[in-house]
Amino acid sequence: MSPGVTPNKELHSPQDVLPGKRELRAAKRDSFVEAWLKGHLNAVALAIVAAGLVIRLVIASRSFLNPDEALHYWLIEQQSAFLAYKASLTNAHPPLLFLVLYFWHLLGHSELMLRLPSVFAGAAFCWFFFKWMGISFGRTASLIALILVSFSPRLIGLSAEVREYSLLLFCMAAALYYLEEAIQEKSARKMSYFNAFFYLAILTHYSAAFFVLAVGLYALARIAEAHLPRKAVATWVLGQVGAVAIYGFLYVTQVSKLKAVIPLWAGPYNRFFFYGEFADIFTFLRENTPDVFQYFFGASYISPIMLSLWVVGVAILVMSGLLPGRGYPRSGQLALLALLPFIAIWGAAIAKRYPYTPSRHIIFLAPFAIAAASALLASLVGQKLWRGFLIAALLMGATNASGDASQSYLSAEDQRRTLMSAALRYVQRSIPGNDLILVDFKSSLAIAYYLCTPEEARNSFASERQFIPMRCSGHSIVSLNYRVWDLNAKNFLPAFEQMAHQLGLKPGDRVWVFQTDWEADLDTDLQQHFPEFRHLAPKRFGGAIVIIPFVVSPQLLPAAPTADRGN
Repeated sequence: MSPGVTPNKELHSPQDVLPGKRELRAAKRDSFVEAWLKGHLNAVALAIVAAGLVIRLVIASRSFLNPDEALHYWLIEQQSAFLAYKASLTNAHPPLLFLVLYFWHLLGHSELMLRLPSVFAGAAFCWFFFKWMGISFGRTASLIALILVSFSPRLIGLSAEVREYSLLLFCMAAALYYLEEAIQEKSARKMSYFNAFFYLAILTHYSAAFFVLAVGLYALARIAEAHLPRKAVATWVLGQVGAVAIYGFLYVTQVSKLKAVIPLWAGPYNRFFFYGEFADIFTFLRENTPDVFQYFFGASYISPIMLSLWVVGVAILVMSGLLPGRGYPRSGQLALLALLPFIAIWGAAIAKRYPYTPSRHIIFLAPFAIAAASALLASLVGQKLWRGFLIAALLMGATNASGDASQSYLSAEDQRRTLMSAALRYVQRSIPGNDLILVDFKSSLAIAYYLCTPEEARNSFASERQFIPMRCSGHSIVSLNYRVWDLNAKNFLPAFEQMAHQLGLKPGDRVWVFQTDWEADLDTDLQQHFPEFRHLAPKRFGGAIVIIPFVVSPQLLPAAPTADRGN
């Protein structure tokens, strides 16, 4: 050995050779897993969708109907499909889901049966969203997005309710998928499939208007570049004409007749409209957008991450679109699609036409937020499927572990079917048949579902009277009409007094208030505002059901029962 030359221990030390072997074995394992995922991606995706479906079925089977779900049921509990359609026109939703539910409920009308169309639509949305993401953003992004939508507590909760949102998301995802297929294959037939799901989305929920605007502009950009055959272009143009015709039909038959009451329904969301005198638009968006993502993703430490991923993902798509040959294919057009629905609802909030609110009403934005975020995550993990799978699973695991409620408003614990069963047993055992049960309109929908026959309830709901009598399961029930959606400290006393006068009640008569809501709080509301109600003895069944006994006072006002009368 030459003098002054030190042996290279880094090359010859056994302790340093071994980690290299371990890294080689790890690399081989990683490449094996990656190759296996590539070869079985559709099978893995189907397994994920199936797991999401099972979770949705379990959630849907555990809870009783909330007031909105019960309202959907009573609108379709009619003697013909035409009558169900007519009844649906009184609601602020297009008629598609009501017609689906009408024919479906002929098979059964348990809570689970009524929710199955939403459950199946939620699973179908996951599959079509995965397929669309695959042809638009690549395999890794599609796998990440699939895990996010399959196990999102929010999307699971909406899929387990009798609502329009899962059907809307399914139709949106299918429309996007068939649009891309039609353009890539230059197929008029696939374009007609796009038109069909496009129409179904419009007929499902009025928030689809934002999707219609976004996908319309996106399709124009795609078609202008793709040089489609005339037949495919003509099919798309006819589809747009048909969409205009459908909106015209909906306006004439429904929207124009509901214009007077829509502002009342929108009242609770007024703070989610933009008012320029209080703040600038950037402050409005900065304050509300994090809440929107909090609604989508639940956990307080996950939603800021997803918001950042969406912002950066859209920005990269925009920049890539300005640099031809780099980034994702069609990145500029995809950036347009990911951003336009948000811009559209921001404009609607500025015009005070639709609230930018962290609630189910803006769930149509979720696929576009998830798409851009998933695309960025796929880039960050080097387009490796196994890494994408792992990071998406960790995100959803953290979200579900955070305890975020899967239901939109009501916690799963408070909506357990066992609570409603216990409340009904209490009614049967503790309330005499000659005592009166008073319910506000929203509570009447639930109690009628659980205590009344369809014939009894259908005839009652058709009444125009202020106080609607029902005789169900041996009990006398009086419901307020739709003008009194819920009883509270402001309207309870005058409503009770009017009822006592109209029904000829006498001092000392017993009246039981049955209230079920996302938060049944008439008892606490009265106790906070009126000293005479501090000794109420309500019977609670979780946070969503309360039964409160009252007696009629000499002034025909409600009074708390005396101790000797008990419950």
